[in-house]
Formats: sequence, structure tokens, C-alpha cells
Amino acid sequence: MIRLLLRFLLANFIFAAVLFTQGYWYWLLNFELALLSSVFIILGSFHGYKRMINRRLDVGEGMNDELMQKLEDPYDLYEDEDQASKNRAMSSEPEENLVQVVKEEKKRLKQDKQTLKKTIKSTPGIFSPLRFVPYAMLILSFISLNNNQILDVTAFLVGLGVGVVVAIIIGKGWIASTN
Repeated sequence: MIRLLLRFLLANFIFAAVLFTQGYWYWLLNFELALLSSVFIILGSFHGYKRMINRRLDVGEGMNDELMQKLEDPYDLYEDEDQASKNRAMSSEPEENLVQVVKEEKKRLKQDKQTLKKTIKSTPGIFSPLRFVPYAMLILSFISLNNNQILDVTAFLVGLGVGVVVAIIIGKGWIASTN
């Protein structure tokens, strides 16, 4: 992980030195501000959601096997032969009233909706200060570059794109090293 960060910093330093010596410091400034903002936004998101998931796993809110099977195969397409023969025998029974089936489905869908309690539990990952500070940095840097008339939109967008790629690579290494 540390080696990956050092490689990124070395490549960034070389890129910055080349741009600065060539006289493209406006481009460099736009690129660097966008790059750093996007890297820290994504790493902050990784950190916030990782903490939220670890807290839920510590409490014991993990997935159970029955729920996983229902999610993976909701229509029982990959069931065993014994189960398939039982289901065929059961399907010969008369069909339920359509209105009753619709009411049961509506009731089930209402129960599946996310409750206020679950929403409140998921907000720490969304409202993490490790995400808000880089967002503020991104917005303020864009406004200040624009007000000083040195905003180069191409450089800014390239910096955002490179920052996303760099953050994903660093984040994958960081998450893999902490597990």
C-alpha cells in the first residue's frame, strides 16, 4: 500500500515538474486541485462505507443463507429435482384468487420498504466529514479558479478523471490490506 502511494506521488511530482518547467502552471494548478479533490472524495467515501459495513457486521446484521438464496434465485429456477417434483404436484391445486394474490404482494412490498431506523443507520457513511471537506475543496477551488479567470475546464475535467482512477486503485489496495 505504501509503495503504491509512493509511486503515485512520484509520478505526480514528475508530471508537475514537467508542466511547471514548460510554463503550463495554469493547467497544472487546475489539474492538481481537481485530482486531489476527487482522490480524497472517493477515499473518504470508501472509508465511510467501510466503517458502516464493519459496524453492521459487528452488531450481527450480516446476510443469512436463506436471504442470499432468495436474492440469487428469486424464482427457484435452480432448485433440486425433489423440490421441482413437489412444486409440480402442488401447482396442480386450484389457483388462488387473483385479488388475494395482489393484496398479499402489496403487503409484502410494504414490509420490504426501508424503515426510518435503517435509513438513520446508513447516514454516517453518507454524511462523513471525510467526504464533505474534499467536496468543499473541490467547489471552492473551482470558484476561485473561475473568479481569478485561470480556470481551464479541460485540465480540471482531466484531473477529476485521473483522480477517480487513482482513488479506485489506491482504495482497492487499502481495503485489501485492511482485511
